[in-house]
Amino acid sequence: MKQTALMKYIFPALILVSLSFDAYCLDKIKVLRPLLKSDKRTQHKDEVIYRALESTRSEFGPFTFETIDVDMTPGRAFSSMKTGELINTYVAPGNQLWDQSTIPIKIPIRKGLLSYRLLLINQASLSKFENVKTLDDLNNLTAGLQTNWATTKVFNEAKINMTVSHTFEGLFLMLEKQRFNYIPRAIYEVFDELDNRKSQLKNIIVEPNIALHIPMATFVYVSKNHPEIAKRIEVGLQKMVSTGELQTILDKYYAEDINRANLDARRIIEIKNPYFDGENQTIMENQDLWHQH
Repeated sequence: MKQTALMKYIFPALILVSLSFDAYCLDKIKVLRPLLKSDKRTQHKDEVIYRALESTRSEFGPFTFETIDVDMTPGRAFSSMKTGELINTYVAPGNQLWDQSTIPIKIPIRKGLLSYRLLLINQASLSKFENVKTLDDLNNLTAGLQTNWATTKVFNEAKINMTVSHTFEGLFLMLEKQRFNYIPRAIYEVFDELDNRKSQLKNIIVEPNIALHIPMATFVYVSKNHPEIAKRIEVGLQKMVSTGELQTILDKYYAEDINRANLDARRIIEIKNPYFDGENQTIMENQDLWHQH
């Protein structure tokens, strides 16, 4: 009877300790809310992260996935990730600064689609692109880029002619006024961006024959204060690569864009990205991680 009476008190206490331990160990993932709810890029990356978390529930336990309702530039997001208090998980093109200051998970969640760029141009300049076949030919023209883009850094290092704008919308207005010749945009961005502005920008089109190939990958970065979240997402992404789920989600969002880009029919101009020299070269050698056109 004494043992039974003792267990009457011990068992609820064990439950309380167990629940407290679960709550303490709960992985709390905090990402920025999308600037536009209809932005499929954000929908895609959030689904990939969520599925990576969900697929590791049996190994790592429950989690919460919170979108933080704050407007942030990439620079402010970078600063916030150092503490991991406001946001602790962020998706960005691979670059050395983020690699050094956060925990990079070097599995390209868009399978390198960011590498392929089509050119938004003013249709009045279409003839200028007819004989562009090499990087030297392209460098007779001028690109329009935003100040804080990873692409801007690559173009600068490659000494490609460019004009920079501090605002995204300013680029379109400048192209409409022919302040420069083209804006290079990823194949999953270019069509939506043009369609969304077609009523205001009557003269902008997608150049029909050229694509740039700039090796570039989109990685998940996690605050150094949350290594357990980084490990969990990495394990989840590895599972998604092996099961084909990462490709399935990619196709769900971008298959139409890939078809519209018709890369096989375009002249591909290669632009070197120094980020993929050295240790990052091995990422490009794994064909399971890269889109093959």
